[in-house]
Amino acid sequence: MSTSTRQLILQRCFEAIQAKGFETLRTDKEIARLKITKGAFYHYFPNKAELGYAVVDEVMMPYYEQKWANLANIETGIADALNTVLEQEKNKASETTIKRGDVLTNMILEMSHSDDLFRQKLEAVNEVQVKIIQKAIMAGRVAGELKNQTDARSMALFIVGQLMGCYTISKVRASKETFVSMVGNLQKQLKDALVVDAVASKSSDVPSNVGVSAPNTERMPSTPTINNPYNRVEEKTEEKPSRGGWFSRNR
Repeated sequence: MSTSTRQLILQRCFEAIQAKGFETLRTDKEIARLKITKGAFYHYFPNKAELGYAVVDEVMMPYYEQKWANLANIETGIADALNTVLEQEKNKASETTIKRGDVLTNMILEMSHSDDLFRQKLEAVNEVQVKIIQKAIMAGRVAGELKNQTDARSMALFIVGQLMGCYTISKVRASKETFVSMVGNLQKQLKDALVVDAVASKSSDVPSNVGVSAPNTERMPSTPTINNPYNRVEEKTEEKPSRGGWFSRNR
């Protein structure tokens, strides 16, 4: 028995959990699929719970860390990197994946109420995503790309929670189109709430006495209004989704 056998068991069981959930996972069926003995299986995992813990720690944790890899340890281009992650979520969505839903969300709903250790491990997977995004937002503020008024941790929690919600609502509707539309709206909300307006930023760099012909000349406030993603007013006209980046002039 080798480490690769253990990793193979974990990966196959993770795929089974993605497809149908943890509570319906049958270890005997997976043993048959893998063509290994029960002794080999139980050598690594004495019971189903221990298998589940290992799947969360060793497969799901790196799976979700990889989702946000574009945002990890970068100092500039944070807005584009975040937008890219959400674009990737839309692009990889299929009718099958949407019907299955987000595996982390599914397991939270299944297991967090009945097994506190499961809940803690699932919370850790959620938290690692939040910390990656939070760090990136703080870096974007230092670089002058993102608005200073935004609380980084609250916004990171908002992003992770909204994306999980997109999967959940699209799952119950069995609709890929719903998912793509919801994530697109999330992208627009984040652009308004986070991204510094390049035009406003340039104009604020101009000395205050340039172009002023009289001391009584009125000045517009230099601080742009922040649109709160929690309190947006729905526009009367429906905008067609843009395929460009957040800094496209067509947006």
